[in-house]
Amino acid sequence: MERRDFLKASLASFIALITSSKEVFARVSDLEVSGAKGVIFIVGDGWPLGVIKAMNEFMEMKFKEKSNILSLIRNSKTRLLLQNTSSLSSVVTDSAPASVAWATGSKTINRSLSVLPDGRSLKTIFELAKEKGMSCGFVTTTRITHATPAAWYSHNSNRDDEENIALELLNSNLDVAMGGGDRFLNKEKRKDKKDIYAMFLSKGYKVVKSKEELINSISDENPIVGVFSSSHISYFVDRMNDEKLSQKEPSLPEMTAVALKKLAKNKRGFILQIEAGRIDHACHANDAYSAMMDCYELDKTIGVVMDFINKNPDVLLIVTSDHGNSGYGINGTGPEYNDATEALMKYKNRASFEYMIKKMKNQDLKTVKDIFENYTQHKISMEEAEEIYKNLNEKRNIVVNDIWYEPEATMGRILARSIYEYENERLNKPAKERRGNVGFTSTNHTAEDQIVLVYGKRFSAGELKSHIDNTELYSFMCKYLGIKHINPKMNRKDATSYVKAISRDEWERHLKLHIS
Repeated sequence: MERRDFLKASLASFIALITSSKEVFARVSDLEVSGAKGVIFIVGDGWPLGVIKAMNEFMEMKFKEKSNILSLIRNSKTRLLLQNTSSLSSVVTDSAPASVAWATGSKTINRSLSVLPDGRSLKTIFELAKEKGMSCGFVTTTRITHATPAAWYSHNSNRDDEENIALELLNSNLDVAMGGGDRFLNKEKRKDKKDIYAMFLSKGYKVVKSKEELINSISDENPIVGVFSSSHISYFVDRMNDEKLSQKEPSLPEMTAVALKKLAKNKRGFILQIEAGRIDHACHANDAYSAMMDCYELDKTIGVVMDFINKNPDVLLIVTSDHGNSGYGINGTGPEYNDATEALMKYKNRASFEYMIKKMKNQDLKTVKDIFENYTQHKISMEEAEEIYKNLNEKRNIVVNDIWYEPEATMGRILARSIYEYENERLNKPAKERRGNVGFTSTNHTAEDQIVLVYGKRFSAGELKSHIDNTELYSFMCKYLGIKHINPKMNRKDATSYVKAISRDEWERHLKLHIS
């Protein structure tokens, strides 16, 4: 395909149209691949059901579009399951051991990547598939060294050790790795000054660092490493409204289309992990609209994948989440909850909290207020602005209710504010003030079971129970791919002695590294 034809088709007939209010994706009509076989594993990281509900409502009422996620759920050929996500160290997992469970069939403790608490290494499904000659890779909106993809190629007891995880990625010989994370591959930013990009080039990889370079690489036969940002890929709402970001950073559906084109040619089969990782980060930040919009991007990615699978029926699709996050909930608003729909539609941010906060730093109170009002399109009081300003600039010595991310949590709470007044014991309508209505319980992961969607024409519905442990997805994928390998395991009691307490400062460093 010539470059001008590719540009016209936008990544193999996938078109991204940016408008003032949303980005609309047309469906992929032809990825030039047929007869492919393998597994596509899609992760909505920290993906609460409340986010899916909010996105579906916005798609129907504001965007006038149909949800690919709902279509998949309603498909009679789709199995809908629930999975337990707990790790060996806690009923509330972090992304690392949750992804390890899928990759290895074994549980480990929080922060660990495909290694047991006693140091024994676990062989991952990527490694096993590569041994059988399959093609493997991943695309993510997080750093390519971040926990969810890293658990499928890294063996490290500390998920935050991303400089060394980058070296493990180099040695994993994956065929596709795309996302953010330049800070851990660039010799100018790494502590050890190693040039990881040069090392990839010496191994025959195509290295791309912008959407244009990705477009130009579509016909390249070499394995590909794409790194499009210093840290994570920007939130979808920011790419939608900032032309510089949209020109440089590809969308998740675009990266997915390229990855499928490269991986699916292998007649022995392939595995592709796709992660919409910033849903998790937006929930941590109590940023209701950003979480919903990154879910929207995931919905469009599922549309790309379903078009591909309809042409390649020997491909198995699994869509799931590693854990809940922050108790994202659309709350009833007003008498008989009759204002709840209108309140939900009040979310209309033109930027993520992350984007706003970067602009707020080192600014005075009035400027902070102006920035918040400009990007949220909501007027706030000076007292509310002062609360944002205080949490932006003051170091906290006390953490209440596990609200670690500030001023993000304050900003989320302000956007969910409603005030109703009574007169003579009768409720006055309309509300004196009504903004949104998404509430959060904390800024941390939560323990509720997560949904699993399984779609494919070559598996028996009875192979999976309606409620499973997350480790069972490893066995299911292995059986589908003809892989036979059982990893060692530990029980929770034996693992407990390996769980180490960490200081408040270390935990805070981890949290900042996680979403920033």
